Amino acid sequence: MEVHPPHSPVRSIKDFMVHLLAITIGLLIALGLEASVEWMHHLRLVHEARQNIAQEIRDNQQNLAKEMSSLPREEDQLEKLLKVISAEEKGGAGKPEGHLVWSVTRLSDASWNTAFSTGAVAHMEYDEVRRYSQIYALQQMFNGSMDHYLESRRDMYAFLTRMDLPYKPSAAEFEDGKRAIASEMVTGGFLREIGEALNKGYEKIHVHGE
Repeated sequence: MEVHPPHSPVRSIKDFMVHLLAITIGLLIALGLEASVEWMHHLRLVHEARQNIAQEIRDNQQNLAKEMSSLPREEDQLEKLLKVISAEEKGGAGKPEGHLVWSVTRLSDASWNTAFSTGAVAHMEYDEVRRYSQIYALQQMFNGSMDHYLESRRDMYAFLTRMDLPYKPSAAEFEDGKRAIASEMVTGGFLREIGEALNKGYEKIHVHGE
């Protein structure tokens, strides 16, 4: 923004006031235009962020539904596996048979993080940000539990591989194996509880039209 001196000499206070008024009006117009452009930019930024977050939440909800439908089957597998291993420890016949089927789901937060990095969140209403924050905090808990679910599964498969060896596992190895399976079962319960809370949160988001 440039302020130019008067093209003709200022010969009176009236000339000075007229020139000062012209400068003031020009500055106000320029500032108003700049504010309008910035306001439109913020509106566009928030609109794009809302669209991206809404799509991300829809995708996460679909992925969560698949995981929630898989958990009962996985819990049943773990219960049967624990019974077989307990029987084997006591000298029973047979080892775990069949192919275990698992699903792995991670809920995305890329659009939410992008909204923060671009500054879009700062221009959203407080209640809207609060709802999103609650949803993404639950998703973070879900992802953390899923990581633990995978860690326990790794330990469980390490024990199942040990059972394929010719000699019987030790009592300590049996305990470690059963502990890994129990941990898997508990974490599966956590995933189910967090998933149910997430579904309620997703519904609230949809109710508010986001």
